[in-house]
Amino acid sequence: MRAVLVPVETHDFMPSVLQTALLFGRRFGSILEGFALRPIITEFVPVDMVGGLTWTQNDLVDQREAERARETFEAFMRERQAPLSDKPGGDLSYRWFDTALAGDALVGEYGRVFDITVVGRPVSGQIAPRMSTLEAALFESGRPILIAPPTAPRTLGETIVIAWNGSTETARAVAFALPLLHRATRVVVLTVEGGMAPGPGGGQRVS
Repeated sequence: MRAVLVPVETHDFMPSVLQTALLFGRRFGSILEGFALRPIITEFVPVDMVGGLTWTQNDLVDQREAERARETFEAFMRERQAPLSDKPGGDLSYRWFDTALAGDALVGEYGRVFDITVVGRPVSGQIAPRMSTLEAALFESGRPILIAPPTAPRTLGETIVIAWNGSTETARAVAFALPLLHRATRVVVLTVEGGMAPGPGGGQRVS
């Protein structure tokens, strides 16, 4: 899994997203590609429904946020001695994708040409990471996603639990995860009585 997409924003949980992506990248010798994730702001936003006051999107502020996202991503990678990607190879590297487009839809659309997308797990009461970002990657990219926890992990993929219910969707998820499963130290298959779809049981395997 060589191509890893990392949407980047400046929020409190971004270090965990970057650390998760880095751990994954080291495991597979991946190229981590970051880009500034910016929500769409309507050109005119009503402030006072009675007086009709409005304000316009500040393009300069938007550009500064994009620059901050790039600085956050590149500084993180430099501090951990990840090399800038100049040419294809078999080792971990990183690069940045400059885009003028905004909106979570870009995560799903651009993610279609990557092996996996790393996004943050939405947390109740927090503005970011957004559920709309996760859903765009999950439902629109057609590719696997890796959801980073709020706290940066120390290891990745040593023990993997498969929540198996015999369904087509679960079989597809397991197929996407095979590269990680092959490298795992321990794999646990978990089934729930009464929660199985028509299909193979958790203990069934093909020799």
